[in-house]
Amino acid sequence: MTLVSEARSGPARILVVDDEPAVRRFAARALLEEGYLVEEAGDGAAALALLLAAAPVVHAVVSDIAMPRLNGVELLRALAMSRPQLPVILMSGYAPTELETMGIAAPCGILAKPFPPERLVEEVRRCLQDGDPLALSGSSDAGG
Repeated sequence: MTLVSEARSGPARILVVDDEPAVRRFAARALLEEGYLVEEAGDGAAALALLLAAAPVVHAVVSDIAMPRLNGVELLRALAMSRPQLPVILMSGYAPTELETMGIAAPCGILAKPFPPERLVEEVRRCLQDGDPLALSGSSDAGG
């Protein structure tokens, strides 16, 4: 696969992390319909393993907060150390102000559940536009 500078509006790869398969499918379908490539993980530990393997290249993460093994906040903290430029969007039933009072580090975005698919796509697009996804990947991946 070749990524080009238009990755923000085209083939950027998004990792969707949620322990609820229905939520994961909902988010993946919304992103796929907009032309994004999607990887899925059932919890933060599986997501972190995929991200640390560095293949495939992931340009942004959309993660639930409440999950077994490694929750979304723990995933966010781990990524702040290993991939600090990777945009992370948290999905939560909590309001953003509640998350702030819980001491949760500032992700790129917070989506309050439930949300329409358009809101998810809008937030992913905004987070990708805030930085260059190719720079975030650590390589240009121009060779495929």
